[in-house]
Amino acid sequence: PCRCFLPSRDRGRFRQAARGFMQRERFQRLARDERLARHAGFCWGLAEGLFFFIVPDVYISFATLFSLRAGALAWLFSIAGSAIAVIVIYLLSAMLGLDYVSFLNWIPGISAPLIHRMGQELAAEGLPYSPFLVMAGVPLKLYVAQAFALELTLGSVLLWTVFARIVRIAPTFAIVAAMRLLFGRRIDAYAGTWCALLGIFWVAFYVFYFVHMSRV
Repeated sequence: PCRCFLPSRDRGRFRQAARGFMQRERFQRLARDERLARHAGFCWGLAEGLFFFIVPDVYISFATLFSLRAGALAWLFSIAGSAIAVIVIYLLSAMLGLDYVSFLNWIPGISAPLIHRMGQELAAEGLPYSPFLVMAGVPLKLYVAQAFALELTLGSVLLWTVFARIVRIAPTFAIVAAMRLLFGRRIDAYAGTWCALLGIFWVAFYVFYFVHMSRV
């Protein structure tokens, strides 16, 4: 039988191109996996609503970059996870009498002065129903914990949580969705590069965020 051999340089280029293609396929397959989007969105929303200090926007933006449907599902299920977190905080603080507010002082981005200030603001004004809530940068679990410390009802806090999660995540989803609609073919062709850029953005964002919150 006839065998064809590629020069070593061409074989190297072929292997490199194949690896790049497989990497792009892997990124896109993970991002478009709707089952993963539901599970990751819910678990991330639950964890961030209780103790984690990185918002679900990180995963939602990754999913949305390759699939609007997967991103929307991740967003929806992150809200469900956040609602369960509210119920857990209610059980821990209002029902069992545990000092959940003091525990928050150990979480990055939350300090004792911030806890005290938010307690005063909630006591005076109640939970904020404002579209500018996203600009404050205060973790939503701090609002929730202080609300239960002030003996607000579970229903009112759950309703506010749904509103707050929509307002907080909407800008991220809208921006990345617009990028997907405008540059979808380029994103698919250079998936690794776009993921790296997204990762760099979130690292830079959180460096700025934690520096800023340390001064609040």
